[in-house]
Amino acid sequence: MDNLVTTVTQSEVLISLRGAVADAVVRAYGAERQYAQALCGVLPSEWYLVEHNDTSEDAKKVHAEKKELFKVLKDAKHSNVSTVWARVRKYAQEYMEGEPVEGETDSDADNGKVVRSLKLRMIEENITLYKALKRETSLDVEMTLALANTSKTLMDLGVDLTTIK
Repeated sequence: MDNLVTTVTQSEVLISLRGAVADAVVRAYGAERQYAQALCGVLPSEWYLVEHNDTSEDAKKVHAEKKELFKVLKDAKHSNVSTVWARVRKYAQEYMEGEPVEGETDSDADNGKVVRSLKLRMIEENITLYKALKRETSLDVEMTLALANTSKTLMDLGVDLTTIK
């Protein structure tokens, strides 16, 4: 039997390696987005806006999660853990606030319009209603149902009701 010799060119190797890089980027992108969305259901609302020097109780939860992620990334020999955290925060903000909807404005700021997404508007307005309903000491049947529906709406939007104060 003849020996079969396979010659792989540099071009073929590069093509294969390029494909591996592209696959890894897609997997990382998807994993970071999924992680960011999951954190939106677990961490306090607007957790992605917490800065490193924030010492509030809500921030402590965010810092603890960040520390756990950094540990896993460092164990995996990741070269820049802060970059991953920055992307996760960015993806969470996009998930919660969405892209600004043209023509939808909240207020004038320095004669410029502040634009918020429909999702953010729904979250903010439903939280206001939720808080008002929770403050009431006695609710009739319709208002109790309204509280249940408002709670469900917030949960459907990814809000953890235990983080609402």
